[in-house]
Amino acid sequence: MSEIQTEELSLREMLAKAGITQKKIAEKAKVSPAAVSLIVAGKSKSKRIEDIIRAETEKALAEQEQAA
Repeated sequence: MSEIQTEELSLREMLAKAGITQKKIAEKAKVSPAAVSLIVAGKSKSKRIEDIIRAETEKALAEQEQAA
């Protein structure tokens, strides 16, 4: 999936489509799951965590495509 396609999806949709939990993102970003939840819900902003979500979901989707 290209970056343009993932940009059209919400962070929540990207995580769901890739099968990635907020807890996994929180561990990767070294923040609490609550912090990730706020960002995914749009109640807080963090470019760093949003970039991690995009990178992890793109990686997972690419792996899913290769496995198919």
